[in-house]
Amino acid sequence: MKSLIRCFAVAALLVSSISAIADSGGTQKFGNYLVHYSALSTQFLNAGMAKQYSIERSANRGLINISVQKVAADETAQAVAAVVSGEATNLTGQKTPVTIREIPDQYVSYIGLFNVTAPDTYTFTLKITPKDSKESFTLKFSKNFVAE
Repeated sequence: MKSLIRCFAVAALLVSSISAIADSGGTQKFGNYLVHYSALSTQFLNAGMAKQYSIERSANRGLINISVQKVAADETAQAVAAVVSGEATNLTGQKTPVTIREIPDQYVSYIGLFNVTAPDTYTFTLKITPKDSKESFTLKFSKNFVAE
């Protein structure tokens, strides 16, 4: 449970607490792995956190936050490293690469940055390969970005 709380801590630190981003994420299970994800415009990031992680705050930049956990037989979950890559596709089919990097911290979490032209809905297709696994899985989710 502690690792689950820690995984969500980065997301909480990166975003300011506004209701506009409340519906921007979720959790999906792939076998014995849980993937926690969220997406938002970088304009909503806390200025201090954006500076700490070298993220440009802009209405034209989007951010995804990904963490992967392995679930043990006793239902406890522990953060694991993974290789994460992917792209964002808007409603007209234009694809934008998502540059994903690990966040240097005391647990494993990843952020991905990409260009956004709001208003538009982006569908993210991410390939995730946990470091302790030979199998990959694909996470797909969508986020509506609005002009502010």
